[in-house]
Amino acid sequence: MSITGPILAVAAIGAASSVAGGVMQANAAGNAAQAQETAAQQAQQLEQQNQQQGISFQQNEWAGQQQAEQPYQQLGQTSANAYANLINNPFTAPTLAQAQQTPGYQFNLQTGTQAINENAAATGNLLSGNTGTALQKYGQGLATTTYQQAYQNAMNQYTTNLNAAGQGVNVGLSSTGQLGQFGQAAANNLSNLYLTGGQQQASQINNKGAAQAAGYIGAANAYSNMFNGIANSADQGIALGSYGGGFNSGSLSDEDFYSPDNGFPAGATAANPYATVAAPPAYNPNSPLLAGS
Repeated sequence: MSITGPILAVAAIGAASSVAGGVMQANAAGNAAQAQETAAQQAQQLEQQNQQQGISFQQNEWAGQQQAEQPYQQLGQTSANAYANLINNPFTAPTLAQAQQTPGYQFNLQTGTQAINENAAATGNLLSGNTGTALQKYGQGLATTTYQQAYQNAMNQYTTNLNAAGQGVNVGLSSTGQLGQFGQAAANNLSNLYLTGGQQQASQINNKGAAQAAGYIGAANAYSNMFNGIANSADQGIALGSYGGGFNSGSLSDEDFYSPDNGFPAGATAANPYATVAAPPAYNPNSPLLAGS
């Protein structure tokens, strides 16, 4: 009976088991790596979306702050121009002629002169020297008073304009300072968003790469184990073939187990320990051995 078939079957089963196990392990490693890659990629996309939302929100806030400060910036610019003009053109005192051209002076001069003349006419002194003196004193006094008032009014107006322009400049400066703080805060926030988002996405990219590498290594190990299993099965088949089929190159039969290599010469029988012992003769009453008995 040949046992070549069973030996080959054992080797084939071992090899097939190795192949099946290797393929299953490789597939499992690939599936696990794919799941990790997918999770890492989804996490990266989510972090990228969150980063973009944060950046958009910060940019909108910064744009809103600039818009809110725009009126104060405009006021500051206009006031700065006015303030510079006032500084470059300092206060100039009005002339007497300018003071006399004011509506109040003309009205007071006319009514005062009319009153003096009417009083002089009533007393018969209209053309007297006293009337002329009175008119002169009144005119000089009115001019002095009017000029002082005109000067003070001009000074007050200049000071008012200068203070108003200065206040507008301060408003603009304050707005610029606030914009600077807002801008710095926005820059810091954007920098943190870019930096943190970049680090998180880089980490997920590394995770994805690590998952891919783990999948490749897992598959390589699985196939390595598979090939080792196949090799071991082949070695076992060769060993069994070498042991059982010394003279027929692996084709084994029942007689091969009784070959000289196995210590059982073909056709030989085991030694009989009683081969040299003769059987007693058959009973013979006339035997000389019984004579005289």
